[in-house]
Amino acid sequence: MQIKNAKVPKYQRIENDLIDKITHSVYKYKEAIPSEAELCKEYNCSRVTVRQALANLAYKGFIKKVRGSGAFVEKSKVIQRNPYIIGFTEDMIAKGRVPKTEVNSFSIVNAGKGAANLLHIDEDSPVYFIERTRYADDVPIMFERTYMSVDMHPNISLGILKNSKYQYAEDQGLRIEYSDQNITPIFASEYIADQLNISTTQPMLKVANTTYLEDGTIFDHTDLYLHPELYQLNMVKYKKK
Repeated sequence: MQIKNAKVPKYQRIENDLIDKITHSVYKYKEAIPSEAELCKEYNCSRVTVRQALANLAYKGFIKKVRGSGAFVEKSKVIQRNPYIIGFTEDMIAKGRVPKTEVNSFSIVNAGKGAANLLHIDEDSPVYFIERTRYADDVPIMFERTYMSVDMHPNISLGILKNSKYQYAEDQGLRIEYSDQNITPIFASEYIADQLNISTTQPMLKVANTTYLEDGTIFDHTDLYLHPELYQLNMVKYKKK
């Protein structure tokens, strides 16, 4: 295989091609990738070049090298294409992944001007301030920062936050109608970069998500920070008839 782009070092071109194959499930989670000799033949390059590409993949967590057995896929990209509102836990299970949620922060604070504007409540109203890291197969792929009205949701608990807010809404008889999303490219802060094991120099997507109930009341506002290599948003649009 010839990968053409003379401005990019060959080992990096091979690395990018292998990442593409992993994220599109050509090489699936826990499966072995081709041997060094096979990759040398496929990419028409030296073993040194292949080893550099594999070392980078191992450093980034895409593969794990096992002495005497080869290299195996450790993680792959989550592709979000579902046009319907679905909870993270339910979505990961549907994709065949194992979800996990770590609650980093859970406190009650005054809304202040920022959260009050987001939730359409008074500035002195109490709100939950919640930070969570979401995992797929023990790999962090999303960081969340959420505001919810305490007056509207007096029964929110740590147990609920370790699972699904949407399941909580359903259990409370609340019907979620739609969400309004604003997607912005940003660079991660040091704190968020640490949660997702990425560099602050990597561009990522921030999704500002406000969820509404059927009566127009705001259920919550959550800023989602998506892992730049492991979480992909696909948008589908239809031509107006």
